[in-house]
Amino acid sequence: MTNRAISGIRKALRRGATLVLTVAFLGLAGAAVLGGHTFLSAASAPEPRAAAPRTTVRVIEVDLADGYTFTRRFTGQVEAVARIELGFELGGRITELLVEEGDAVVAGAILARLDTSSLIPERAALEAELAALKADADLARLTLARNDALTERGFRSVAAQDDARLALVRAEAGMAATRARIAGVDVQLDKSVLTAPFAARIGARMADPGQTAAVGQTVLVLFNAAPMRARVGVPPDLAALLSVGDTAAVDIGGRVETSTIRQIRPDLDPSTRSRSIMLSLPANAAPVLGDTVALILEQSIATTGFWAPLSALREGARGSWAVMALEATAQGDRILPAAVEVIHTDGARVFLRGDLPPGARIVAEAPDRVAPGQFVLAQLAAAQE
Repeated sequence: MTNRAISGIRKALRRGATLVLTVAFLGLAGAAVLGGHTFLSAASAPEPRAAAPRTTVRVIEVDLADGYTFTRRFTGQVEAVARIELGFELGGRITELLVEEGDAVVAGAILARLDTSSLIPERAALEAELAALKADADLARLTLARNDALTERGFRSVAAQDDARLALVRAEAGMAATRARIAGVDVQLDKSVLTAPFAARIGARMADPGQTAAVGQTVLVLFNAAPMRARVGVPPDLAALLSVGDTAAVDIGGRVETSTIRQIRPDLDPSTRSRSIMLSLPANAAPVLGDTVALILEQSIATTGFWAPLSALREGARGSWAVMALEATAQGDRILPAAVEVIHTDGARVFLRGDLPPGARIVAEAPDRVAPGQFVLAQLAAAQE
């Protein structure tokens, strides 16, 4: 074998050994990469976790009712049984004003006086004139009596007797006219004194002593001292259900008192389209004139539904409302949405109408905490009144 052949064999052996070593190295590297990946995958794999606890919800049972009763309040105002604006029928200067605003007066009490200095002399002159006419009448009466006696004996003529009789008639007529004039002056004197037409409380005082009052000018405003009443407007359909003499609750200054329906007006108020109800208020209520009161009436509506807390409502699709109902399954209670219609609310509660059967359970609080299809733990809440 030549040296060249031996050299070729050696080169071939070296190439084969290099190839074998390269393949072996690549195999070891691949095995290392695969082992590292397996190790890392095993290290990063999540550990098995326990199932999440179910949400506890408070639920109520549906109790169907044939209707509901709700309270309505109608605002009114306290007023006196009678209110008058009192003034003099004659004009003149006010000399006395004997009351102040807020005073209580009895019927017939003198409240104010006008100046009557011009009427006193006039009445005195008429009294003197009446006295003179009385004297003339007495003289005519005596003359007539003497003439009658003389005429019977033939010493007086019939004409003289007629003159005496006519003189007496004129004197008596003059006396009657003078008495009528005196009565007119007395009427003016009476009208110069302002008196209370009934037991009352003085409201406003519109004039003062020394002021000249015109005819009919308001001097005092009087409110009848009788127990006050309230005027309340109610809808015509509701007023038709009330009767005179019925008792009704009325809120006066935060206190609920019992009142009596005194009158129901037959007409409608053109501004509010309501009928006015007059309520007699109890004397011990002591309301303030012009104060606001509220008539409290209960109204019943016949419709099938059930009461639920306001917190049980959840907004549904397109502006509707829903409640979260519970469905009993083998795995437990599951949430299902149920559409409802809100009929009435009194603040904390709502009267609902829906397809839920009696005894169905709904979430009473925070229905947004649960989702349809979710399993929950139900805790029965107190029944809704």
